Amino acid sequence: MNQETLRERVAAVLPEVTRVRHDLHAHPELSGDEKRTARLVSEHLGRLGIEHDTNVGGTHGVVATIRGRARDGATFALRGDMDALPIEEESDAPYRSTVPGVMHACGHDGHTANLLGAAMVLHAMRDDLAGNVRLLFQPAEEVVRGAEALVEAGAVDGVGAILMLHGWPDLAVGKIGVRNGPAMASSDSFRLEIRGRGGHAAYPHDTVDPVLVGAQVVTALQSVVAREVSPLSPAVLSVSTFHAGTAHNVIAGEAELSGTWRTLDPALRERMPGVVERVIAGVCAALRAEYTFDYHWGTPVVVNDAAVSDLVREVGRDLLGPENVVELADATMGAEDFAYYLQKAPGAMFRLGTGCPHRLHTPGYDFGDAPLAHGIALMVETARRYLLANSAAEPAHYEMV
Repeated sequence: MNQETLRERVAAVLPEVTRVRHDLHAHPELSGDEKRTARLVSEHLGRLGIEHDTNVGGTHGVVATIRGRARDGATFALRGDMDALPIEEESDAPYRSTVPGVMHACGHDGHTANLLGAAMVLHAMRDDLAGNVRLLFQPAEEVVRGAEALVEAGAVDGVGAILMLHGWPDLAVGKIGVRNGPAMASSDSFRLEIRGRGGHAAYPHDTVDPVLVGAQVVTALQSVVAREVSPLSPAVLSVSTFHAGTAHNVIAGEAELSGTWRTLDPALRERMPGVVERVIAGVCAALRAEYTFDYHWGTPVVVNDAAVSDLVREVGRDLLGPENVVELADATMGAEDFAYYLQKAPGAMFRLGTGCPHRLHTPGYDFGDAPLAHGIALMVETARRYLLANSAAEPAHYEMV
């Protein structure tokens, strides 16, 4: 398939894909509540005759399979997330959110529409596919529950490689960002309850002040990254909430704190809960307080497979031009539950330029229509080349023909 044919096929589905995105943007649904979105996806797949399962993993996940007819081969997976965020949209777009306090501030409307567009094109060219493409329409990414549920349900069993894109406002439309190795940080959380002895604020010597203890804990924890983590290893330890007390003249009996730990180093991630609790235990012992420490393991590190990222680079250079394939020098300390898929199969995520002047997770963000054609073409062609090179017949080169 040459570039002209691919562009024609993408152009043919683009009006419908654009309508879908506008519909999704106008009707956002929070994590775990993506009923309408999943139904819309299922209806489109059904009209195309694409086999799929709904309510995958006890969630609103939709998993579809396009079976190539050219010859037997590998299975390549494409993932798009569907959930929105609890943010009030500030936009004059005719398709702005109709749901008070909820909007697609991370562009998942574009991700879902993009994956549907790729499904349309891949289904139309199934006679020429040397293997299968699995499509993962994933719920609950923002609360990092959806990917793990789909993995546990077997959604990526037998998958040879997996790919996702994420709209990126820092890049102009028509550009993509790629990176090998660690791309996004792990994200774990912790909760700390400090128990002291409350009393009158005029007589602090008769109390064990959990606010004072908590303040010392916060200060001491900042030394962990500064003095126990190599300066060459990116890491973030943030205490984000601190709740205590009911009145200005009462020393509380308890304080509750919570925070997050993020790193790009899986080994450092494993070590850190013990380090954090050691600091907490030391401060509490010194200041006569008791504590309860709960640590929640969250999202692992997103580590892009070099071979899959290289394939995206090649496709991007062919479709967009070498000057529009940007090497991302730095990983980010944000998290993505795409990491769960990467524990089962090699894969990569790439940044798709949206050129939006607003940041992700802000009231003005909009994925936009212009990136759709590029995202669809990149996903389709990456899948096609991967299958061609990993089919039952002698592997082919990745080039367009």
